[in-house]
Amino acid sequence: MGNEPKWKAERQPAWMIKAIRKTVAGLAGGYAEAAEILDVTENAIFNRLRAGGDQLFPIGWSLLLQHAAGSHHIATAIAKTSGGVFVPLPDVELVDYGDINQRLLEAIEQITRYSQQVRAAIEDGVVEQHEREVIDEELHRAITKLQEHTTLVYKVFCAPEK
Repeated sequence: MGNEPKWKAERQPAWMIKAIRKTVAGLAGGYAEAAEILDVTENAIFNRLRAGGDQLFPIGWSLLLQHAAGSHHIATAIAKTSGGVFVPLPDVELVDYGDINQRLLEAIEQITRYSQQVRAAIEDGVVEQHEREVIDEELHRAITKLQEHTTLVYKVFCAPEK
């Protein structure tokens, strides 16, 4: 293993296992419900989520459980690892014009919270790891709010794409 290139990824990275476990925990019935949804045993799930195990958790299973849980933990983890962010898009059918303006106000409020976290973190001249994590979370929330607003503006006020 010492000669492996640094870019070579783990077969099933810890961040993915964490996202899947968080998704399963979001199901009302936890692992029992996940096993029922996937039509496998709970042991089959546990075996595939062991760190360093020889079995992999299929991406299709992950996405199915994410859908069933109504969460985005897996999509968010993949986006973050890829250097991006996952922004769930709002359902335009459930939104009126007032909601569009409300999303913009929420985005502005979130940018303010982000700015406050940055200001507090750089006050001593050093951004520590725990401060960076908070800044990243606030930034992600601000980006999400802005993307939601823009998506609604385009879906409601632009001609549909052909």
